[in-house]
Amino acid sequence: MIKEMRGLKRLWEVLSSLYFCFYEEVSRYLTPFGAFLISLPFWNKKELLSYPPPVRLRLSLESLGGAFIKVGQLLSTRIDVLPADFVKELEKLQDRVPPQPLKEILEAYPELRTFFSYVEPEPIGSGSVAQVHRAFLKDGKEVALKVVRPHAEKLIKEDVSILKLIVKLLCSIYPPLKDFRLPQIVEEIERMLLDELDLGKEAAYMELFRKFSKEEPSFYVPEVFWDYTSRRYLVSEFIRGKKLGSTDLPEERRKELAEKFVRAVNRMVFELGVFHGDLHPGNIFLLNDGRFAFVDFGIIGRFSPDTLYEFFLFSLGVMNRDPDLIVGSLRRIGALPENLNEKLLKREILIFLDKYYNKPLSKIDAEKLFYEELSTARKFKVVLPEELVTLMKTIAHTESIARMIYPDFRLPPLLKPYLEKIAPKVLLSFLKRAGTTLSMNYAQLVDEFPNLLRSSLKRERRSYREIFWGMALLGFSVTLVFSPKLLLFYIPTVLIVNKLSR
Repeated sequence: MIKEMRGLKRLWEVLSSLYFCFYEEVSRYLTPFGAFLISLPFWNKKELLSYPPPVRLRLSLESLGGAFIKVGQLLSTRIDVLPADFVKELEKLQDRVPPQPLKEILEAYPELRTFFSYVEPEPIGSGSVAQVHRAFLKDGKEVALKVVRPHAEKLIKEDVSILKLIVKLLCSIYPPLKDFRLPQIVEEIERMLLDELDLGKEAAYMELFRKFSKEEPSFYVPEVFWDYTSRRYLVSEFIRGKKLGSTDLPEERRKELAEKFVRAVNRMVFELGVFHGDLHPGNIFLLNDGRFAFVDFGIIGRFSPDTLYEFFLFSLGVMNRDPDLIVGSLRRIGALPENLNEKLLKREILIFLDKYYNKPLSKIDAEKLFYEELSTARKFKVVLPEELVTLMKTIAHTESIARMIYPDFRLPPLLKPYLEKIAPKVLLSFLKRAGTTLSMNYAQLVDEFPNLLRSSLKRERRSYREIFWGMALLGFSVTLVFSPKLLLFYIPTVLIVNKLSR
C-alpha cells in the first residue's frame, strides 16, 4: 500500500512538472480554456510558463531528477524525434546530484571496507546512477572506485514505468505520436539505463577497448582491477591527465593531436564496431605522452556487422552526395516508415546536400550538418535506431572536441579520405560474411535435397492429376454442349489416357 502511494505521488509529481512543458500543444488540441482547466491541479508549477518550451522541459527534468535526467540526456540525441531547439537545450542537462554519504555507500556494500586502505569521502563525480571516489588499495595503488548508488535500480525502474505509462497515454490521446515510435524509443532508453546499472558490463567493455588500444597508439583506457569489481562497483586505474582545453602547446602540435584524436574515434567506430556513447570533454584526458585517455564507459554503442556496413554506406553517401546510397541504407535498417515517398525524400536529401557539397570540405561544420540532416529525417518521420543516432552524434561531437584542441579543425577533410581508404576492407568483410552465409545455406540445401526431391515429386504427381482431371472436366462440358454423341468416345479415351499416364 505504501509502495503504491509512493508510486502515485511520483506519478503526480511527473505529470505536474511535464504538463506545462507542452501547454501550447494542449491548448491547440483542447482549446485554451480546456488546457487552463486541466492545469488547475498542477498550478503550483505555473512559473514554468515564463520560460520558452525547450527551457521548461530541461528545468522540469532537472527538478524531477533520477532517471528523468538520464532520459533528457538520451533524448538530446534524438533530433529525429525532437526539434533542434529542444535538443540543444537538453544538451545542457548535467547529471549532477548531491552525493550519497560515503558511510551509506559502505553500509550498502560492506565488503568494500576490506579492499581499501583509504577512500576519499568527497566523490570526484556524482550522478543519478553512480558516483566515483578516489581510493587506495591495501597495497597503496591509487584507483578510481565507481559505485552504483544504493536503491538506484529501484528508483530508475519506477521512473521508467511512469514514463511508459505517460507515453502510452499520450499515444492514445494523440495518435500521430505513434509515427515517431515513442514506445520503442522508451524501450531503448530503459535498456540503456539498466545497462548503466551493470558495472560488470562496463568493465567488460573497458577490457575490449584496452585490447583495441594496443592497435591504436593514440588511445588509452584505464586498467580494470577485476578482483575488486562486481556488478555494483568497479575499480580501475586512476587517470591523471590534462583537460583538452587546457593545452598550451604550439599550434602545429595541437593540430596533430586533434587529427590523432579524430582518427582514433573513426577507427573505434568503423573498425572495432563499438564506440564510446558519452563522448564529451569531461570523459577524455590528454596524457603526458600524447595519448588520449577515455573514461566512463557507462553508455556504449554496439553495432551488428550488417548495421555497421549500412552506416558506412550511409556516411559514404553523405560524403559523395549520393541520395540513392543514403535512402537504400535507411530502408535496409528499417528506419523508413510505410507509404513513404522515396523519390521525394531523395529530392529533399539532394537539396540539403547541395548546401554543403559546393563548399570546400574545410568550410563544412560537421555538427551543423548533423543537426540539419536529422531535422530533414524528422520531417519525413524517419526514426533511426538509438545506436545509430548516438553514433552520428558521437562523430559530430568528435569535431567539437577536436576544436577544443585546435580551434580551426574541420572533420570532413579527414573523414572523407578515411572512408574511401577503408572502403575495400569494409566491402571485403561484407562479402566474406555474405559468402559464409551463402555457403551454409547451400550446405543445408544439399543435406535436405533428398527429402525436398521426394516432396517435390509427390507434389508434381498430385499437381498433374489435378490439372488432368480439370482439363478432362472442361472437355466433357464442351463436348456435352456442342456434340453429346461424342461422349461415347470421349469418356473411354479419357480413362485410357489416365491409365497410361500412371
